[in-house]
Amino acid sequence: MPNKLDYRLLTHNDGELLFRFNSSIDNLAYVPRTPYTTIDEAEVLLSRFIKSMDDKSAIWWAVSCKGSGSLVGYGGLFNIDFDNHRAEIGYGFLKEFWGKGYASSIVDFITNYGFNELRLHRICGLVDPLNAASIRVLEKNGYAKEGVMRDYYYARGRYFDMCLLAKVKI
Repeated sequence: MPNKLDYRLLTHNDGELLFRFNSSIDNLAYVPRTPYTTIDEAEVLLSRFIKSMDDKSAIWWAVSCKGSGSLVGYGGLFNIDFDNHRAEIGYGFLKEFWGKGYASSIVDFITNYGFNELRLHRICGLVDPLNAASIRVLEKNGYAKEGVMRDYYYARGRYFDMCLLAKVKI
């Protein structure tokens, strides 16, 4: 499938994108996070993302549709550990763009960047075990299930289990 997406590094101007994603319970259906109620909350998250990019512990991209330029989501690598050559992958798309193959495209893009540009050896992802689509996306991109961590996150008045998947560069 040809890539229908463009990727650019997140900037200080992307607060609205983060707010659109993080303020909708539909977008957060499988994300252990309480929905944001103000743009200020998204700006705080964006500041954390920018700071982590400045200190090289993360890299985050905004994702848009080629042609229209419509922002559809974001993703990146975080908890980058250069001493141990590993990082964690994360991504999120606005619900209206689910089921279009975009997640697989960004996982492929981020994974290749991590292995080829950052010279990582291992990339892992944590996924709600109920999010079968995201688990399939990671598996399609060569990630293998390593286990389920019970009650790993607490949000919205309940605990979330998380499935650990990882890919090791061969």
